[in-house]
Amino acid sequence: MRLLAPLRNPPFAALLGALTLVELGAHVGNFALVWLAVELIGDKAAYLQAAQNAAVILGALLGGRLLDARDPRGVLVGAYLLRGSVALCPLVAAWTTGSPLVGMLVAAVGLALAQAQSDPALQASLTAISGDAEQRQTANALIFATLRVARLAGRGVPGLLTMLVPVLHLFSINAALILAAALLLVVLPRGPAPAPAAGDASLRGAFAGLRHMLADRELRVYLATTAVSFGSWLVIVSLGPALIVHARDVTWLGIPPAGGYSLLLAAYGLGNILGTGPRGLSPSVRTVFVGQGSFGLAAIALAAAGAMASDALVMPAMLAAMFLCGIGAVAHDLRLSNIIQASGPPQVVAALARARVVAGWSSMLATSLAAPSLFKLLGVEACVSLAGVALVASSAWASRRLSPGGGAAP
Repeated sequence: MRLLAPLRNPPFAALLGALTLVELGAHVGNFALVWLAVELIGDKAAYLQAAQNAAVILGALLGGRLLDARDPRGVLVGAYLLRGSVALCPLVAAWTTGSPLVGMLVAAVGLALAQAQSDPALQASLTAISGDAEQRQTANALIFATLRVARLAGRGVPGLLTMLVPVLHLFSINAALILAAALLLVVLPRGPAPAPAAGDASLRGAFAGLRHMLADRELRVYLATTAVSFGSWLVIVSLGPALIVHARDVTWLGIPPAGGYSLLLAAYGLGNILGTGPRGLSPSVRTVFVGQGSFGLAAIALAAAGAMASDALVMPAMLAAMFLCGIGAVAHDLRLSNIIQASGPPQVVAALARARVVAGWSSMLATSLAAPSLFKLLGVEACVSLAGVALVASSAWASRRLSPGGGAAP
């Protein structure tokens, strides 16, 4: 099969294996972080996410000049070692102070700082070990499909595990999987740091990447829609369902509320897998923004289910809505990844990836800071619905801007 062809490249196969382990670990850890925060501090859990978002932005801004000219494989190994180590902080805090909250804050910030380095290094690594544009698109599609399967497991399994072990102990699984990924990455060849192409020596770091993206018509639009998508995702997928399930104390088929939240995340992950679909190698502009609009409409349905469905129907209705959210969300990221990886040598790719991180996570930071007040003022379901409206509006705007004769200046 064409989609499996990149696996014949051993460095790519090792990279994909490591990424699969990291995705499994990251989503197990993120589930534990969000659910424990909701249990301990309610809607103020958004402030924990705000600290995490701020750390990602800081790491993306500061890391470019220091790390983007280095061997991407070495950056990935170092980032994964840091992520695996700080993931244990909530356990250490619980054992030493009786509460995991301080350790959760340390873990959130440390994981975020490391993620800000690993995401650009991943894009640069993929560019370095892939061949032409067609091979990169195939590799991207395989990565997206495989990681969606990992996310499905990483989001669905924790809820079942909470029926056997305390949520706190999921952090040890998170750490073990990410440290195993670091070990697997050792098989990647360590070559010299990639040299920038002629004329691109100054294109290093997030600020240079932002300037480059703002000067390009298509990338400028995708930068704006990335900001809307990330901010909306925080409300629709991460915080909103957890707060609804916790507030309504939803128990379904004997599964406790923590397990219900995990199932909702798994439904979103399953939608992501199907959303990669037959056009996953290189989704068209129309596919991207029809998907984003569908994501928004499904979010509105999710909010309606959380607000109006009966106790017997609330979980099935929310599961269906989260599944539809997942189908629509994936094409945007895949197309932007293809564009970024075709932009130049690994150092340039890393700079553009950092720009995407800054745009997206800045939006998440603003959203997470405003969320507790908005949740109290409007209600969680209303905020989820408004986030869906923002996705629908931004997708309609972007479709017009990128259509032939859409009026965006080159």
